[in-house]
Amino acid sequence: MKGYHFYTEVWNDQPLLHTFLITQVLKHVSPSVLGPRLVTSAFTLLLLSAVFLLSRLVHGLGVAALTTGLLIASPGFLELASSCMMEIPSLAPALAALGVLGVGPKSRYHLMEIIAGVLFAVALQIKFIGVIYLPLILLALWLRQRQGGAPLARLAASGHPRPIGSIANSQSPIADSPTRPSGPVCSSDGERVGLRLVPAGLVRSGVVFGVSLVAAFVAIHFWIGEGAFWLQLQQSWASHFAGARSFEYGSPQDRPFDWSILLKNWDAALPALVGIVWMLCQTRRATWALLPLAWTALTLVVFGRHTPWWSYYYVHNAIPLCWCAAVGWVSVGRYLNQRRAWGWVALFAVFVVGATVWMGARLYLQVQSMRHSPRLHNALVLREIERYRPFTQFLYTEEPVYSFHAGIPMPPNLAVAALKRFWSGDLTNAQLVEELQRVRPGMLLLTNDTRERPFQDWMQAEYRLVYEDARHRLYVLRSVIKQAEQ
Repeated sequence: MKGYHFYTEVWNDQPLLHTFLITQVLKHVSPSVLGPRLVTSAFTLLLLSAVFLLSRLVHGLGVAALTTGLLIASPGFLELASSCMMEIPSLAPALAALGVLGVGPKSRYHLMEIIAGVLFAVALQIKFIGVIYLPLILLALWLRQRQGGAPLARLAASGHPRPIGSIANSQSPIADSPTRPSGPVCSSDGERVGLRLVPAGLVRSGVVFGVSLVAAFVAIHFWIGEGAFWLQLQQSWASHFAGARSFEYGSPQDRPFDWSILLKNWDAALPALVGIVWMLCQTRRATWALLPLAWTALTLVVFGRHTPWWSYYYVHNAIPLCWCAAVGWVSVGRYLNQRRAWGWVALFAVFVVGATVWMGARLYLQVQSMRHSPRLHNALVLREIERYRPFTQFLYTEEPVYSFHAGIPMPPNLAVAALKRFWSGDLTNAQLVEELQRVRPGMLLLTNDTRERPFQDWMQAEYRLVYEDARHRLYVLRSVIKQAEQ
């Protein structure tokens, strides 16, 4: 908003669509943090809608409703869905692209493939992490061609609008529609696609999707009009895939996937195991059940091995896990209802009650944690910052959100000082001190702890402590203090 340029003056390892969107909201709608949070909330609605439609497509309304509810109750989802972060905004368009390929009808103009390509380009222009969902896109394209189009559209045309793999089927909890033809399904141009490993038309659909993705990606890049594309890719690759060059703050290997989070989410993890086994037994009759199975495997492999792992990455695991869990819950319930094994029914009821109480308690604690978190926009330290704001060009802080609330920009080259930037060697402690000495920010806002900062000696000589509380220490440049006193 102050006119500094990304990738040259401001280091950044991600595309800029999300930054562009929230900047426009701050400029034209509201200057408060509520605007960027509402952007995330809008993407959250898109994500939940896509998850609901995909799970309803394969397993019916009951599983879809339960999947969505389990996802909302999963660890950290509520906080992530109301925070100005990129994870959900980048994930929602990718899932919407999957939903379009699943629900949309097949046409000779490949309209659904084009829409899916544009949505996936939006996801990649928000965060490159969406690229891991390309295998699921290819699987969805294969399933569309193999079954002659989207299942919902095909069944609706036949007069039986019941989703593929509906658990309502009393004979098979996850079975294909009884209206499915016994022979191969034919596409509109007469090609036999039902029994082929590589259905006819798959390459054409993939090419249309790929071309629309690339075209939309390039168009969005030029529409935003910020940053050199090659420099963007270079910074992103160095921060995510290049080996660690600096170990002043540890290394990515110090932050592996936290497998214990599956135990904390046992109310979904245990039923998910049942759902996975059940779907594996039914995939020959309900091929779209391959989607949640492949999705679960993909996210466990990618995020189980990738380092560093951050807690907000769990949403990627939570979505397919909740889908499989919903299948497990409903399948067991249907099975016990048919068998009338009252002992097992009682045990299942105890599990349901325990899991419901556990989920409810987790949701309650999440809400309470958010409601009792500090209200940063009216923190006392901001009042002290306001006294020196007219004489300050830059504010350096270890918690950049205070820069936003204070209305004073960070030094551009230090605006993003993430750990991965230190690990990649793009920024070191020596360079940090050198940049601070060059810029001489008017104020330094540090967390109140016992850590020794690399710029400690320079700070003691040039700055003076003017405010301290349990959370922060505010240092002001001595020349700025003189100006304020005058």
